[in-house]
Amino acid sequence: MARPFIPWVGGKEKLIPYILSVFPSKVSQYVEAFGGGGAMILGLPSNPKRLDIYNDLDSDLVNLFRCAKERSNALLRELKTLPFHSREEFERYKDFVSRRESYFKNIDDEISVLYDRSCFTEEQCAELLPIFEERRELFDVQRAADYFKRAWGSFSGTISHFGVKPLKLPTDRIEDGAKRLQNVVIEHKDALDLIRERDKKDTIIYCDPPYYKAEKSYEVQFPRRAHVRLWKTLKSCEGYVIVSYNDCPYIRNLYKDFYILAFTRQNPLAQKAGAKYYELIITNYDPRPFMSPPNLFGSYVEDMKLVRKPRKPLKIIT
Repeated sequence: MARPFIPWVGGKEKLIPYILSVFPSKVSQYVEAFGGGGAMILGLPSNPKRLDIYNDLDSDLVNLFRCAKERSNALLRELKTLPFHSREEFERYKDFVSRRESYFKNIDDEISVLYDRSCFTEEQCAELLPIFEERRELFDVQRAADYFKRAWGSFSGTISHFGVKPLKLPTDRIEDGAKRLQNVVIEHKDALDLIRERDKKDTIIYCDPPYYKAEKSYEVQFPRRAHVRLWKTLKSCEGYVIVSYNDCPYIRNLYKDFYILAFTRQNPLAQKAGAKYYELIITNYDPRPFMSPPNLFGSYVEDMKLVRKPRKPLKIIT
């Protein structure tokens, strides 16, 4: 178990015990289709008998997780630079990341020329190729480090909005995260494709999609029709489906064939003390046999209760 190593809008770190309390225990696979900041996958105790999969469509995010897992030493070395404290530095990192595709294209073009025998001999190509491959790998680490700094330098993990505050980067979290991720498969796929690919009866499919009407907080687009496509895909799943959502009439009606738990929590993004946020935990099976007493985890969550029970469960607990 580890803490998330970047802040994330809608991160589930404080909700982990509540969400885990509805998890079936005897499963062979855990699939996190909208991985985001990774709070759930990092906070989920590893199990050698269970395959864990983290997935996200944000290429910068997936690159950071892969570097944390496979190149953690290089990433930590890159992060030894001083943290930025000004908008100018923040914008420079943001610009650096935004130009990544052209940078990759330039390196690939350079490598393709190495194989042109009218330009380089086979021996020359063999000597130069490792240099360009190293540049490409180094860019991945630099890209991950820049994303890491940009996340911690932004307002409440929004990535794109600069937070005016002194900053100390919690690089120790990368080390802890790297240990947890050693037994995790990291994917970069469309969430619905992954769900259909990995779905089976003894699988937990956990989804934390962009919340309805809060989609602009994320880099990857998720329009209204995407919420409908997600619901259609989850409705046909054989595995145990668990979905986190904001509490609103549209989502409650969309998932009317599912069990729905509703609760309130503190809202850290609000600009006033005591602000609340209304959330849902949605399942395709009856979550009550797995639930712990509501006061077991403290007072962060209030009034968790079952607000919808379908006439016929989509999945029967076996």
